[in-house]
Amino acid sequence: MSVDITPQEAMRRLEQHFGSREGMLTHTLSMLSMSGQPTDITFYRRKPILDVRVSTKLGAARLYGLENRLPRLLSCIGFSNGAIADLNEIWTVNPMPMEGFSQAELDAVDLAQGENRIGPGGETLREMIRNTYHCKSRSEVDYFLRRWIAS
Repeated sequence: MSVDITPQEAMRRLEQHFGSREGMLTHTLSMLSMSGQPTDITFYRRKPILDVRVSTKLGAARLYGLENRLPRLLSCIGFSNGAIADLNEIWTVNPMPMEGFSQAELDAVDLAQGENRIGPGGETLREMIRNTYHCKSRSEVDYFLRRWIAS
């Protein structure tokens, strides 16, 4: 049985469980590091990186109890495309399917879902995607919205 909760309640529960936004990001990045699942990473001040894998160093440190190395590793997180980022630069981590998307899957996405108000300040999903992916056109928003919904 699912229970509908407000975005604010969801955020409160996540912070209660992970301690902070950074704690949740660290957990998510660690899991992706261990699984090899591709992800989109969005940043506050730069373009996103798409379908990248997180360096296995992060997952290995957590797996082997080397928590004392985390601050250094989180200041220079490596990605499969060669990009490096500090945890504080990351805005969102959006896991993607292991096998990617077919064009038919992306075409089948109902973009009307983008008008749902799911943001903490009442933003629509479309507005959140436009902001976090730094979209410059409606076609870019539609593309990233399709990817996010299909994931």
